[in-house]
Amino acid sequence: MPKLRVAAFSILFFGGAFSAVSLMFYFGDWQRLALVGSAGVSVGLVAAPTIEPKLFKPPWAYELIFGALAGAMLGLEFGVGAEAAGIGALLGGVLGYLAPYWIKHVTIP
Repeated sequence: MPKLRVAAFSILFFGGAFSAVSLMFYFGDWQRLALVGSAGVSVGLVAAPTIEPKLFKPPWAYELIFGALAGAMLGLEFGVGAEAAGIGALLGGVLGYLAPYWIKHVTIP
């Protein structure tokens, strides 16, 4: 249960922070809000094992899976087909696997 709690907090924090900035500067552009909110949720999913690595064993596997799911979701959100979802999943998996190296450089907008 603590694993779910950390993941939910991370999703809400990053998704909320990204969405709040989008609402402040681009109010009324709901398509942009959905895209930015999805990106925030994706970063939150990938960041959860980095925040509390002792709960997620092995953390790299969770980051790889969450990154692939986030990449596929964002690829489908652009609506260009299954190829984009596959390439998004591949790129998301690589970014998820490399998350311990880049997640500390993400600044909250």
